[in-house]
Amino acid sequence: MQTRFVVVPAVPLQKEIYPRRLGFPAVLGEGYDLYDTQDKMRLSLNFPTRAAAEFECLCRNRCLDTDEGGIAGLG
Repeated sequence: MQTRFVVVPAVPLQKEIYPRRLGFPAVLGEGYDLYDTQDKMRLSLNFPTRAAAEFECLCRNRCLDTDEGGIAGLG
């Protein structure tokens, strides 16, 4: 079973002047974000460490597994 939220590297806040041809930023932004695999969107929360992002990801996925409804930290 695929988890709903996964950790991804943050994107840079400023756009590059000369982007690479592959479409990926040459320099990654600092920190980590979450990606919602169900809604196909990035949640730009800018966690400073991967451990903090993994913890939030685990909490959100666990909240959905226990059928509590909603997202952890909201409401």
